[in-house]
Amino acid sequence: MPARDRWLSVSERIYRALLVAYPRGFRRDRGAEMAQVFGDLCREEKRRGGASGLMMVWVRTLPDLVATAFVERVRANEKEVMMQDRRLAVIGFVLLLAPLYFVSASLLKYGLGVGLLFDPLEAFLSVAGRRDVFNAVSPVVFLGGLGVAIALNIYAVTRFDVSREDGTIVSTVRVRLELWNIAVAAVSVLLLVTLVGYVFLENFTHR
Repeated sequence: MPARDRWLSVSERIYRALLVAYPRGFRRDRGAEMAQVFGDLCREEKRRGGASGLMMVWVRTLPDLVATAFVERVRANEKEVMMQDRRLAVIGFVLLLAPLYFVSASLLKYGLGVGLLFDPLEAFLSVAGRRDVFNAVSPVVFLGGLGVAIALNIYAVTRFDVSREDGTIVSTVRVRLELWNIAVAAVSVLLLVTLVGYVFLENFTHR
């Protein structure tokens, strides 16, 4: 292989190796295209300016590669965080479904006289033994599930940073406006307050 072609080949291999600086998804979607463009540019500049032309390609390419790789890494991390936050919102929503059904059914039944949701539950609990199990398990499922839903989605919208400044440990809290996480946390808090109020009225009043 002529020395000219050998240096072009080495440059292309080095460039492909440097593409590992980019996130995997970005490399999968754009890596081949970027390597092709770089190879074409190297051949063109080598034809025009010889070794110095090839060197100038690297002088221009390396700073650009470092900067764009950093930006893509930050974007990839942001996307990963967003996906995690959405998963936490989904988990929280699933956890609040049972207490949401119970509270909605109770409010419709005793507030509006509509038994559409409560009557099937009452029929299910009328079987011997089921009501005792429900009374024992439901506080744990309802209150515990809502507590976990609140904690997960508060975690999703807040970030705690701890740093040292002038020998002093400084902690900061950042709140991000993630609509779904905030909505799930707010509904969970509302349901939790409603259930705690219900328990209080049932056990500590009219005595």
